[in-house]
Amino acid sequence: MGGGKETPRQKMVGLMYLVLMALLAMNVSKEIINAFVTLNNKLESSIEQVESFNVNLADEFATKLATLQATGAPPNEIERVGFHKGTNDEIVELTRHMCNDVVKRNLFLLISAAATDTKFEEFDKIEDAIIKDDAEAKTKLLALVNKVNDLGLIGVDEHHELHGIDTDHDEYHNPLFHIDDAGYIHIRDLSNYSKKDDYDTPTRLLAGPNFKEIAPEGLHLMDNLHHFRNGLIALIANHPSDTLEGGIVHQYLFDTTLIEDPDFLLTEGDREAFAAVVDSIIEFEIEENKLDPLDAETVRNIYVRMTIPKFVMNHGEKYPWIFGQFDHAPIVAASAVMTSVRSDILQVQTLASQLVSSRVEVESFNFNKIDPLAFSATSYINQGDSLGLRVMIAAYDSSEAMELKYWVDDTNQVKKKESEQDLTTMKTFKGKAGQKVNITGSVGDHTLSGFIAIKEKGVKKWKPWKFNYSVGAPNAAVSAADLQVLYMGWDNKIKVSASGYKPESIRLSGKGCSVKGPDSKGFYIAKVTNSKLKNASLIVTGVDDKGKSNVLANETFRVFPLPKPTAYFAGKAGGNLKKANAVSYKTLKASLGDSPLDVPYEVVSFTMFTTKGGAPIELNSKSNRLTSTMLAAMRKIPKNGSLTFTRVKVKNLKSGRIFQLESGIVLKLI
Repeated sequence: MGGGKETPRQKMVGLMYLVLMALLAMNVSKEIINAFVTLNNKLESSIEQVESFNVNLADEFATKLATLQATGAPPNEIERVGFHKGTNDEIVELTRHMCNDVVKRNLFLLISAAATDTKFEEFDKIEDAIIKDDAEAKTKLLALVNKVNDLGLIGVDEHHELHGIDTDHDEYHNPLFHIDDAGYIHIRDLSNYSKKDDYDTPTRLLAGPNFKEIAPEGLHLMDNLHHFRNGLIALIANHPSDTLEGGIVHQYLFDTTLIEDPDFLLTEGDREAFAAVVDSIIEFEIEENKLDPLDAETVRNIYVRMTIPKFVMNHGEKYPWIFGQFDHAPIVAASAVMTSVRSDILQVQTLASQLVSSRVEVESFNFNKIDPLAFSATSYINQGDSLGLRVMIAAYDSSEAMELKYWVDDTNQVKKKESEQDLTTMKTFKGKAGQKVNITGSVGDHTLSGFIAIKEKGVKKWKPWKFNYSVGAPNAAVSAADLQVLYMGWDNKIKVSASGYKPESIRLSGKGCSVKGPDSKGFYIAKVTNSKLKNASLIVTGVDDKGKSNVLANETFRVFPLPKPTAYFAGKAGGNLKKANAVSYKTLKASLGDSPLDVPYEVVSFTMFTTKGGAPIELNSKSNRLTSTMLAAMRKIPKNGSLTFTRVKVKNLKSGRIFQLESGIVLKLI
């Protein structure tokens, strides 16, 4: 595009592209053609990382809004944050539409090279099959997939890696493209694409027969890129100001028509001249109260980066921009151009979303642990009754102390003013967050009611809570020590109790699982080995004083596979990490984190993404340790740069099973 504040990697990618284009003019070899494929694949990988970062930015808006709603913030504050979240939602939708528009034109070229009757309309709204479950879009996408598979455009063998296979939807599986769950379309690895040196299709479909008869889809591409740039600027720049002195509120409305697209952006001088024009218009719009000064830098960067020049120079002749990119370019070079354009689109989305996010400052609750929580109004029912169970996720800060004050069977105290509460009957508890509070009582129904201390914006506030429980007559009960489920292939600890029976007269048997025990501590071990089972039963029997065997309990347990571990570097699975700390660590670790299961795992291999000379590269380790090359590369990562580990394979040290984790580690070095 037009340049802007490019990273060294972006500048190097652009330089690689220019060098490769120059080599094309000198009798392109197979190696040069394949270099375009490599460049395209690297850009695709980079794009997925930027998409992931932008998705996390969007999630932050939802978290901030939920925090305000949960803490009872004023309606006008909730409305303000909701407005900014809506703006970012529009930014996301606009970006996805533009990215997909570019990749659809890419697919249009790639498929048309083998099927010249292909129409661009065949790609219209195919992403709606995934993000909207639209029936018409599903039909259109399936027809396109079948066409790709029938054409045999890409030779697939045992060495061909289907890019993005983890996000595949089996019904739409094909070797050319895939649509992820967020609705973004991606081009797969083009290494085995059969028409790599096709020069005619890009010229015919995007350039056109001559300068005065540019191909419609080429014109549409340029128009859409300009509309995207202007639309993105409108979303972030057109908004009311804060209330100023004297009650004045400005309605900012940036006029993009004041900036004319430049003729050339070939040299550093061209780019500096255009940037100067943009700066002067921005300064004018600020003076006219048409632009918020806080938005100026982002507007400038988007404008400079996303502006297409009218012309380029080719062999000393002035060419329209679209001709300079696609006239007599091999089809894989055209693909690399459009993938680079998508990268620019996503990066300016990041700039826009970060600007909108800066307008939303919300004091959120601190939490570092998430646990599943199941509860009901009562924990005791008789046979034939039903129980209203609520299951949700509880997030809390395990480093903060838990402080409670409560009363037993006295619900009136929580309704009184603090000065009027009965302190003589009040019970208190101080301990670690999530620590159990032991309660007891006589047979019958009981109610605990009280307050728990919660910090909101650093201030301790007391929030009411209530818990009903019952103490019943002696009966039998079965509980799974490992979260009330049976894990496949795992030694599940089972504790059995049956009041009214001697311990030695109690027996536990299983259906769908094997049972051993009890051991010296009274625990049984239940083990499920049939991977097809979804449920297993545990049966408790007891022999009474007369020698009669009675079934005391017959419980069904759900069967789950062992949870997958999380990879950690320097004790982190993601987020920010000080570079000084990063360079002192040399190993990756994997564990189940805060899970009560004690499953030992060891990292056996992984890949580290970094750059060399500005170009993205992959470094591989066949152990849990960073290689010397990785350590050297990590030291060169600049401040605020990304450190990424992926394809992490781990070994279960108990079973010996080796498998690859679904997610890696993405860290920002600060």
